[in-house]
Amino acid sequence: MILRKLKLLNFRNYAQLELRFSETTNFFYGDNAQGKSNLLEAIHCLSLTRSFRAGVDQELLRFNTDASEVVGEYLNERGSEHLVTILYRREQGKQISLDRKRLNSHASLLGKFPVVLFSPESHRITAGAPAERRRFIDVLLSQGSPVYLADLQEYNRILRQRNALLAEFANTTDRTLAAWDESLALYGCKIIQARYEFVHDNAAFLQQAYEQISASSHSLQLAYRSQFEAQAQIKEITPQRFLERLGEYRVKEKQRGQTLVGPQRDDLDLSIAAVDLRRYGSRGEHKSAIMALKMMETEYLKQKLNIAPIILLDDLISELDEARARQCVQYFFGRGQLFISAVSLIASSALQEAATFQICNGTVVGKNNANRS
Repeated sequence: MILRKLKLLNFRNYAQLELRFSETTNFFYGDNAQGKSNLLEAIHCLSLTRSFRAGVDQELLRFNTDASEVVGEYLNERGSEHLVTILYRREQGKQISLDRKRLNSHASLLGKFPVVLFSPESHRITAGAPAERRRFIDVLLSQGSPVYLADLQEYNRILRQRNALLAEFANTTDRTLAAWDESLALYGCKIIQARYEFVHDNAAFLQQAYEQISASSHSLQLAYRSQFEAQAQIKEITPQRFLERLGEYRVKEKQRGQTLVGPQRDDLDLSIAAVDLRRYGSRGEHKSAIMALKMMETEYLKQKLNIAPIILLDDLISELDEARARQCVQYFFGRGQLFISAVSLIASSALQEAATFQICNGTVVGKNNANRS
């Protein structure tokens, strides 16, 4: 997948901008707080419909404006051209169009223009709460599978309804909850099994990727942790077993006013030499683990969709030392169209043919597109 052109109007600190890109590597550089990351954020929005930094869409508006627009022109592996437009108005909200046709569901864009992001926010995957790791695997699997996305959306809808019953009505009867339990169990099992299969199928690749990056004698292990503790139970979980576990937690659920069984309670375990990475990993181990996860993410999307994802490496120098930064660029070069932001250019053979853009206060003040494909 190739992003050929990006247009911005009143997005973050950009009043108006139009850029054409190299099909291989694009490098944005300049001082901090000038707008480099904003460009990668706009590209991320075109793929996943939302920012990786802003909590709400309104934060993406340029100051003292009421509407913003992000437009991306793409070329896929089969030579087909596509146009994605995200229009946000302060009063009306967000409107997304694909090839000039408005999408009724924003989620229907996921997976069409796959993206992998490595940014300062990525540390939350290894160091943050379980919700961060669930979000990581859910976004990845949703990009790779429309079926998983549909199952996840339906499960979350059922979960919200069930939680509302538990929270609003202290005396909710078992019979009332049972109306939601079977659907919750059915879709919950699908999500748990899909997550487990992904972890099982990709754990070896992650281990190899980590060893390649860290040059360590210790390996990185990935496991899926569920309330159905035994791995055999997770792999073969059935709606009936799920319903039995709901029954075991019925009293506690009524006391706490929320659903206590299901994939929304699960986690991904990352460990090095059998030691929990989140609690005991060094800063270097966390950085190497995140790089390995992003390598795994890239390979998964490429194999699953038969599409090379767009790869965003944001604020690279602040996140990695120079040696790791060069190693990171070298690995991802050629695995998808690259967009990199950093405070200064990185000395790497992989960047010799890169299109470079110097960013200053929301403006491109210097660029070299001589080698653009």
